[in-house]
Amino acid sequence: MPGYETVEFKTVDGVTLRGWLFPAKTRGIGIVMSPGFNATKEMIGLPSTALAFQEAGLTALLYDSRGVGTSDGTPRNNINPFQQVDDMSDALTFLATCPSVDPRQGVGLWGFSLGAAIAMATGAVDPRSKFVVAVCPGTETSYDLVKLRNVLMKAAKDRESRIKGNEPFYVPMLTKKGESPVGWDPGFEHDAIMRLLGQYDETDPLRAELAPGHVNRTTAATYRHMLLWDVGQATKYLTQPILFLLAEHDQVIPVERQMVHYDALTVPKRLHVEKGAKHMDILDSPATSVSVNRVQVEFVRDAVAGRAVDA
Repeated sequence: MPGYETVEFKTVDGVTLRGWLFPAKTRGIGIVMSPGFNATKEMIGLPSTALAFQEAGLTALLYDSRGVGTSDGTPRNNINPFQQVDDMSDALTFLATCPSVDPRQGVGLWGFSLGAAIAMATGAVDPRSKFVVAVCPGTETSYDLVKLRNVLMKAAKDRESRIKGNEPFYVPMLTKKGESPVGWDPGFEHDAIMRLLGQYDETDPLRAELAPGHVNRTTAATYRHMLLWDVGQATKYLTQPILFLLAEHDQVIPVERQMVHYDALTVPKRLHVEKGAKHMDILDSPATSVSVNRVQVEFVRDAVAGRAVDA
């Protein structure tokens, strides 16, 4: 894949995060890109989206979250949205220093799924960001109470064990049936997930990852963090213009639930629902990617130029 540079940068607490920088040919707008829940930068069309930004004259930084993929951080695959918000601010700090970025023109935040919620919360606490793009935002989750309590019990015992110096407890991100260990409902888009799992075999080194650098597990403690996470509380304080880019047939977070959060926003906002798209293919499908990329680029240009974004 041409057009990108491998980069790394430090967080405030000294952890090294790694990713790809897609520098524009001329100095201008920058955009920080955050993947979804336990996802790596290679997954679900994120690189092609970064390339589209680059081709439109925007410099994109696509990076692996702390403890995931090529980035440092322990425990591995410990998904903590509160920590990811802080890390996204540090990613913005790094991107603003890159030669192809002019901070005066604007540096914004972009995220997919949980990453979109991270971008929204980061925008609320970091007024340096000039805009937010939220693709299929993971605005809320629902649980199977019995499954959740089983995982939380494991997480509680994990804390007891780790006090004694043991390694953290893990649970599968997805079971062999493509199900979440906590029964997230309505669940992942089953056909797409099963295609990924069909290529996965943790006993085979050549098939031990769902994507490069991806590991099909998270810490049990992840679900303690997720249960306490409420992006709606943070976005009450968002002031930047925001784009909600939704998939018509999203089966992970239905459009009607995402719209509750969109309607609650009091900032300049733009909504686009991509017809025929699903959560897992909105960025990656030839049928949707051209339209989706056009919508994103137009919004960024309008937001940075101070043009009306409400639509």
